[in-house]
Amino acid sequence: MSTEIFVDGICEFDDKSIQSYFSRFGSRIVHYECQRHRPTNACCFAVITFASHHTVNAILRKRPHSINSYPLFVKRLLPLTICSFSERLLPVTSLFVQNRITKELEEGNLKKYFETFGEILRFERDSKQNRLIIEFKDYDSIDRIFLNKDQLPQFIEVHKNLSPRLQNQIRYHGTCRPKEQQPKFNNKEKEHYQDLLQKTIGELAKCKAQLRNTERDYLILQMKYTTMKKKYDRINQRLTNENECHTREEDQQSRKSTTHPKYVLSKRLNNSSIHKHQESSTTQSNTPDDSIFKQVQSLSAMIRPCEQKYRSTYRYEPVRNDQQ
Repeated sequence: MSTEIFVDGICEFDDKSIQSYFSRFGSRIVHYECQRHRPTNACCFAVITFASHHTVNAILRKRPHSINSYPLFVKRLLPLTICSFSERLLPVTSLFVQNRITKELEEGNLKKYFETFGEILRFERDSKQNRLIIEFKDYDSIDRIFLNKDQLPQFIEVHKNLSPRLQNQIRYHGTCRPKEQQPKFNNKEKEHYQDLLQKTIGELAKCKAQLRNTERDYLILQMKYTTMKKKYDRINQRLTNENECHTREEDQQSRKSTTHPKYVLSKRLNNSSIHKHQESSTTQSNTPDDSIFKQVQSLSAMIRPCEQKYRSTYRYEPVRNDQQ
């Protein structure tokens, strides 16, 4: 079992405060080693060794840790005999499971076994590589699986998924955070800021008063709108009723004025006969007197026999000459 922990983000504290904080969780501290003033931008860290592994379990159960509101990242350190150096230090929430000989995996039994170490978020099979991908909620559950490798089924191997995407999902104190220095102000600057604050407070009060007035105006307008709408609806209903009455009266009048179609036909025929009679009377009134008409007839009777005689003699004479 592991009795070491890795603590990151200790740049703001001295060694005594860190040791006193972690010594209250159980057994005494056997070894303490820290690394400060590093050339890179990474945070200072410490490696603490305890007399019993129960203290390590208690510390990891009570995460997150902080001293004076400064967070600390705590991780269990695995022995190098069961994992590589990168797997020992890096916190990861996902691992690969594979069978190195038969390449056959009993998914049901393996899922039950791994659920004892923590909450599983994803459990799926990679058919291309013939392996399982298991993702946990906590990174410490994977460290505990590595510590209990002896209890795994035969020919089963586990490896951490060291992809950078999964490492970025874990929140830990990556860089040192300096203390926030409070700005120092002169008396003149303080008075200036106080005046500004008072002005802003006065403007806010004015804005609140204006908002209240606008709300009142809005309520009054809304009440007026409702009353006007009721009046409009009443007037509109009256007008519709009057229009309906007018339309009914017009329909009744039209029904009374309409007659039978046979009566209309006979009336038309009588009118046409009367019109013809009037036309004939007008033609008779326009003709000349009877005496003049008789004289014309007598003249035509006298002219016709003369024409016939002339025509007959004219036609007969050439025949006589031909015979002679």
